[in-house]
Amino acid sequence: MSEKKKVLIVDDNDMTRRMNKSKLMLDGFTVLEAIDGVEAIKVLETEVPDVIVLDLYMEKMDGFKVLALLKGSPKWKDIPVIVFSARGTPVEIEKAMSAGADEFLVKMTTSPVKLSERVKGILKV
Repeated sequence: MSEKKKVLIVDDNDMTRRMNKSKLMLDGFTVLEAIDGVEAIKVLETEVPDVIVLDLYMEKMDGFKVLALLKGSPKWKDIPVIVFSARGTPVEIEKAMSAGADEFLVKMTTSPVKLSERVKGILKV
């Protein structure tokens, strides 16, 4: 990888963010972080990541609102989004996918290694 790919992790859980950030950095990615949707939009105003890992349930602005903003913006609509949520009911998955998510991963069953593999798969690196 000549140019490091950028991943934005949007998650209000510090431990989840830290663990996944460490693995992604070990695998050669640049990692940006946001603790909620409001902060994610601020980050996106200055940086355009290659992929976004997005939690759905956060204070201030949830992942569904973030997805709607991303997909409604010419500047951000093509950034792939991996929804990474604690809740993975079929209804939730359907709602996220129809809102424009590229993939849906459930936190309980997704290790940092698996998340990094999915990021690589989406970015084809």
